[in-house]
Amino acid sequence: MAHTTTLELEPETEQRIQRLASVDVDVLVTGPTGTGKSAAARRIHELSARRDKPFVIQDCGTIPGDLAESLLFGHQRGSFTNAYQATTGVVAEADGGTLFLDEIGELTLAVQAKLLVLLQDRVYRPLGSVTNRASSFRLIAATNRDLLDRCNQGLFRADLYHRINGLAMTLRPLRDAPEVAYRIAAATVKRCHLSAEHGVQVMSAVERLTRHPAAWPGNIRELIGFVQRCTLGVDDEEPRIQAEWARWRTQAGTERLATLSPSVSPSLAERQRYAGLIHELAGHGTRPKVAFSRKGSLELASRLLDVFPEPLSLNDVQAVLGARDARTVKANVDHLVKHGLVEEFNGGIAASWPPATSTLLGFHQGHWAPVGLGTILSLAHGDHVRIELKSRRVATLGIMLVTHRPGCPSAPAVIAEGKELPASKPRTIEIKLDGAAGLEQILVHIAPSGRRGGSIVEPMLTEGIMPDSAALEQGRRAALDRWHEGWLAEHLVFHAPG
Repeated sequence: MAHTTTLELEPETEQRIQRLASVDVDVLVTGPTGTGKSAAARRIHELSARRDKPFVIQDCGTIPGDLAESLLFGHQRGSFTNAYQATTGVVAEADGGTLFLDEIGELTLAVQAKLLVLLQDRVYRPLGSVTNRASSFRLIAATNRDLLDRCNQGLFRADLYHRINGLAMTLRPLRDAPEVAYRIAAATVKRCHLSAEHGVQVMSAVERLTRHPAAWPGNIRELIGFVQRCTLGVDDEEPRIQAEWARWRTQAGTERLATLSPSVSPSLAERQRYAGLIHELAGHGTRPKVAFSRKGSLELASRLLDVFPEPLSLNDVQAVLGARDARTVKANVDHLVKHGLVEEFNGGIAASWPPATSTLLGFHQGHWAPVGLGTILSLAHGDHVRIELKSRRVATLGIMLVTHRPGCPSAPAVIAEGKELPASKPRTIEIKLDGAAGLEQILVHIAPSGRRGGSIVEPMLTEGIMPDSAALEQGRRAALDRWHEGWLAEHLVFHAPG
């Protein structure tokens, strides 16, 4: 009995597969990892006139570079070291049927050139052979990469791209097709033979998770795995996958970040700091406080900071926190809004964190250039640096320069104090390094009304030009002791003699 592939597809995708199957032309299937490209390719084959012939799969991403030509086209005995016997290759195996090349973008340029010849004439030559052979097959290629971008980078042949891109089909990620996610989840629940009550719980979790803008980065594969794990219980699996997505980094996820979100994803330490502020503030607001446990605060911080591009509704906040009382959630959220940690936006809440941006610039090759995080700028006596600032709201600025020298106590100096920063208007501060040589710790303190706590950037430091971490912490503490609650950014410059 022939194998039949079952897919839960959008009607448009199903219609596209049927049309592609009706013509005997090469096809390119694109889409993110886990969207079902392999299953779609098999479905096209099963509906085509070649259904009774072989369907041969080759994952190009798993082929060692020196074996690609042999695996695809075969080789003669003795054609290279350890070639003790001849092999046919997948091109010969697919004769009369369908050859599915998954992750075709991973092939080397040399193999791409030979594949192009094969596709043009359906003729190839095994490695070590002096005669050509023919193979009548249909090619279905798939990739999760942007092949046009790889062409621009010189990593994929443009002529091969145009050759395989005659008929194309793109599979959307599940976050863009929630109805497909629901159908797949429902079918998986049915296959797992869950009770009606358990099935409802799983489907409710899937519905909540699918609204997440970074939902299902592993797409169908990940969704099915989640439902299967939920057979042992939903309560543990939903928070676990949310925490995983909070750490997930994809181009699609980056493009969906809110304008209110920081341009650089906060580190775990930064999320923990923000979560600590949420937990601390909630503890001083209205009662009861059960909604804002430390675990719930960290989860809420991660959801707000990392990947949620839209305001988080109160219902979502309640679900994240696992709170039973919606009034408690509303009271706590109002308290956080009052103290500036979150802001109301389009019927929900969004993070007001970080409340400002602070960028260090150095003068290099005739122009000012930003210095990357974790980089220590090395300058000489009399050189200048710039700090570019932008605050979300009206704030007060303080800048402290702390000089650290081996064997000497830290020497703090106030560069700016009490300066007003308008909301959303950039300001540039220029600093001339004319003090003693050593490691200069530039601390930027911004204090919007009602702000609590601090945000600290800690670069990687190199032994020999740095004080120990305790000395740096003393510098930070000096700024917080002077200006109290607020947001603290840190930049490090090595001030050399001369």
